[in-house]
Amino acid sequence: MRLQRSLVVRPPVSSYSTRELEDKVTPRIIWRATQTRVMVVLAALLVVVRFSDAAHARAPEPPAVPGSVAVGQSITCQPTSTPRPQPILPKGFTERVMYSGCLNQPTAISFNSRQTRVFVAEKGGRIWNCDLSTPTCTLITDLSSEVCNDGDRGLLGIAVDPLNDGKIYVLYTTPPATGACSGNVVTHGQLSLLTASGAGTGETKILPPAGSGNQTWCFFYGSHSIGGLVFGSDNRTLYVSAGDGASFDQVDYGQLDTACGDRTNLPQGAFRSQGVSPYSDGAILRITNPGTTTQSVAVVAQGLRNPFRFARLPGTDELYIGNVGWNSWEAIDHVTVAGQDFGWPCYEGWSPSNNFAAAPEPDYRNTGYCGKFVGATAPFFAYAHTSYVSVDDSHGKTCGAKPSGGGPDQNGSVISAIGFTDDTSTTYPAQFKNALYFGDLLRQCIWTMQPPNNVPQTFAKGLPGGPVDLKAGQDGDLFYVDLVTSTIRRITHK
Repeated sequence: MRLQRSLVVRPPVSSYSTRELEDKVTPRIIWRATQTRVMVVLAALLVVVRFSDAAHARAPEPPAVPGSVAVGQSITCQPTSTPRPQPILPKGFTERVMYSGCLNQPTAISFNSRQTRVFVAEKGGRIWNCDLSTPTCTLITDLSSEVCNDGDRGLLGIAVDPLNDGKIYVLYTTPPATGACSGNVVTHGQLSLLTASGAGTGETKILPPAGSGNQTWCFFYGSHSIGGLVFGSDNRTLYVSAGDGASFDQVDYGQLDTACGDRTNLPQGAFRSQGVSPYSDGAILRITNPGTTTQSVAVVAQGLRNPFRFARLPGTDELYIGNVGWNSWEAIDHVTVAGQDFGWPCYEGWSPSNNFAAAPEPDYRNTGYCGKFVGATAPFFAYAHTSYVSVDDSHGKTCGAKPSGGGPDQNGSVISAIGFTDDTSTTYPAQFKNALYFGDLLRQCIWTMQPPNNVPQTFAKGLPGGPVDLKAGQDGDLFYVDLVTSTIRRITHK
């Protein structure tokens, strides 16, 4: 089976070996291994909030942000009065700006149990509690002194405890032990529990625990650090994602640095995602009873390059992962049982990752690790950087088409958000309820599908910026975080 330049559908296989995969697809490596990607997840956008020329787009300047806001202070986040074109949505849908003018690079949202308020995490470390009935947000804590806010690192994950609105879990990268948080420096991931009380908000470090001397994640480069947080169907189990901690623009099997201190006989670089490293990089963890004396941690998925965002299928504990690709593919991986391996760095999307094929064995005593690697789980869905994502896109030459109309822009793809709607909406048509949505920050579009169907249709195109988080919220409507314009947006149906 050869993958075509148009819509890519899933081959009827659940796992593949190198030889099996070579029989099913034709590898297409678009870039040289050393060529820097325009953006990986948040990319340079996080430093200078605009698209590069290579992405064939320029994002609007974000609204001005109030300079100094004290913890506990409430301010009006009035939606901007600047006219902005509506994205192109299916008939009956409208986008509404919920909060604008008070946020500075929001990255993630989580709703309280009654869905009357939304908690917003900013990349720099601030957390807001926003009223869904009025454009008012209260700053509830500021973790900026504890957060390494550089490159794609920062406060990137937030989840309100479904059983207790006073408990908020956050996921961020920590500053280096010495020196400034800038460029290639050793940072680690931190999962913490924030607890609201009359005296303010207290922080309990969950993973790794405070004073343990252990580190769960280690990162040296400016991307592929921690990712998102999702509660399980029991409302007690917490899932956590993290990238592989490797270089995002060079082949990295550990030869570039040993800054994280991996023992030389263990996988390093991108091979940390293969689960033998002392770090849980390139994986999704399941934490049972987080923050209690009975807390336990298990790996449910590994072999992931950068699972920046993932979502749980409502009513189940099946996970759908937005796995950010490298040279050729963006993938959605489907976790149905614990212990699945999605193949990175030996596979990217449908293809063997030829750049790593000759990489030494992780213990450096043998060669050809990827040549012997078997048992990887194939993607649920993947789209090539040189392909349209949906048939709709190919017909209209949208969501990645070059200005000349000659085809998609291979330099502009990054799966940056993924989430489900449920059946609580009284206004969304049936085909848009209980549906999976995923967004691409560079293509500036959102698509939808209803698993197990893995054929997407275009839902929103021509977004003003780009989504980095998608969640079902009040009235079952789809909300998304727009990092580029520093806004929270809501898509309603009349």
